[in-house]
Amino acid sequence: MFQVPNPLFDLAGIMCGQFGIPFWKFFLATLVGKAIIKTHIQTVFIISVCNNQLLDWIENELIWVLSSLIPGFDSYLPTLTEKLHAVKEKYLAAPHPVPSNVKEKWDFSFASIWNTIVWLMLMNFFVKIVNATAQDHLKRQQDKQLAKKVSASRH
Repeated sequence: MFQVPNPLFDLAGIMCGQFGIPFWKFFLATLVGKAIIKTHIQTVFIISVCNNQLLDWIENELIWVLSSLIPGFDSYLPTLTEKLHAVKEKYLAAPHPVPSNVKEKWDFSFASIWNTIVWLMLMNFFVKIVNATAQDHLKRQQDKQLAKKVSASRH
């Protein structure tokens, strides 16, 4: 699935780390926000868009609300409804088949560039974690060896 980059979320994570928010507090808040709240909102949206009966009902209710609340909206309603139906039909129409002999160009969109930057940052973060873990392990081994040498020199 295509993921839309959200630089504000990345910035929020960076700021939480900068200001010393505990990892588990940030992780649990992110889990609740993404796994529970965002997922249900997206599910309701997809079901609404893909269910023609529900979409027609929402359209009729929206037309009724807008025509009753906004004076003079009735005159623009037929053209607006016609345009919305044209967009809906275009969206629901089957896509044109792409010939197999045509090569697709690589897309240099903002999303692909951002995803590349994020992946490079993640790989750098992973390398730093492995390096820090190895250095900590080496330091513990050297401390043990030093403690053995100090205790051996005292005896």
